[in-house]
Amino acid sequence: MKVLSVYNLEFPEYVDELNIAGYKFKRINEYEKAYIGLQHTVRVIGGEFPIDLNTGGHQQTAVVEIPENEESVILPWSKEGNFKKLQDVLLLLTLFIGRNVFALNPGEEKYPLRPDPRGHFWGGQFILSMNRNVKWRHKGTGEFRSDEEMKGKLVYDYDHLDSGLENTINNVLSLITSEKWKEEYGSGYFIFIFRQAVRQHDIEPAFLLCWTIWEHLFTLHNKYWLDDVSILQTSGDKKISFILNRYLLAKLSDSSRKEIKRLAKARNRLVHFGEKPDNVDIEEMIMFVRLTEQIMAIVLGLKPSNAFNSIDDLHKFLKDK
Repeated sequence: MKVLSVYNLEFPEYVDELNIAGYKFKRINEYEKAYIGLQHTVRVIGGEFPIDLNTGGHQQTAVVEIPENEESVILPWSKEGNFKKLQDVLLLLTLFIGRNVFALNPGEEKYPLRPDPRGHFWGGQFILSMNRNVKWRHKGTGEFRSDEEMKGKLVYDYDHLDSGLENTINNVLSLITSEKWKEEYGSGYFIFIFRQAVRQHDIEPAFLLCWTIWEHLFTLHNKYWLDDVSILQTSGDKKISFILNRYLLAKLSDSSRKEIKRLAKARNRLVHFGEKPDNVDIEEMIMFVRLTEQIMAIVLGLKPSNAFNSIDDLHKFLKDK
């Protein structure tokens, strides 16, 4: 059986194995030490392991067993690489964990590692959109209980397990394989752009990459009745208005359309002159990135989290001035 080394994979607490699309990811024996050695920007006292602030770096945290008959990739990876479905799985793990997850063949670890070892700056609201599937396991007997069964009971003797990561990624893979999804979203190339957007540590490139995703989605939804020239000539504010209405059910007034035009002008200024106009706040650009996270959750069949109050910020942005 072929086994690869996996780097930077954070397992859900007390979960030792993930089975995703036939690939079995297993914690290494020294997982705790490796996990603590990753970059951590928040101190954690409770949980499976106590975590201190740490600059960190790449860590091998797991191995993955490769199935005998690997399936081809779903997303449009380079044909020259002869990629298998593992690449799709690793990409989704990267998005839902918030740091670069990758696998190496034996011996490849001696070469310089190219991925960024830092955790992602954006994407938190997308991660919180993950489906949860919580169980409680008794530390002594191994007995499982549901959330409902644990109501009113002491939890000290139980470990809290959530298989939502495994279930969510399996569901997303099934969704993007379906003909219905492909008919609506094509090859799903914009998922690659989203991966780049959440990695950015500065707001300007994240904002521009998210804008590109919105334009991609506009094209995908309108390519059947608009030709390429018409799509290119459609103004950015109209494209943004379309996506706001389709995905976030925003009702737009004449005044709110002016606000969207202001944001579109800021985007154009940033692209063509390399600077952000003074009439657009950083908070408005952050709102746009967070809204993109919610839209991506919807596209991948999830219920979008609003943990960062993006919808409230949108309502304020669109409110008549």
